[in-house]
Amino acid sequence: MKRKMISCASALFFLAVFSCERDKPDPECLDASCCNPFAYEYVEYLVDEPVALTGPPYYAYHAFQFSRKFPSKSDGRYFTDLASICEKSFHKLSGFPLSYGKNNDSNAFPYRVSGKLLDWKGEKAVHLPILTLYIDKIEKIN
Repeated sequence: MKRKMISCASALFFLAVFSCERDKPDPECLDASCCNPFAYEYVEYLVDEPVALTGPPYYAYHAFQFSRKFPSKSDGRYFTDLASICEKSFHKLSGFPLSYGKNNDSNAFPYRVSGKLLDWKGEKAVHLPILTLYIDKIEKIN
């Protein structure tokens, strides 16, 4: 009986410690779990932001060119208008052709995107943000 109680107590202990609930991603992605919580930290949420899509063969990776600078809460010295795209949201880009390339100096921003903007939290050569966007919604502007 005593051995059975100890087994039940240890099972409950391990169930509490290794519960699946604690590893669930945050739905608002404030912990960057929607992309990579070890590499990024949450910056802000973008809603219907006009963007141009770029990527191979013009650039080495897929990215969004924004119509304005980010992060919005920057002190004005450290901001950028480019964000790479989180790998976990690449599937949402199917059916959206590239709209911005090296030889394309069009200022048109044909897409509107909403999503979570994340910044690289590792070492940086300069103090500029290295932004990544997890796409919640992307649509073509008519």
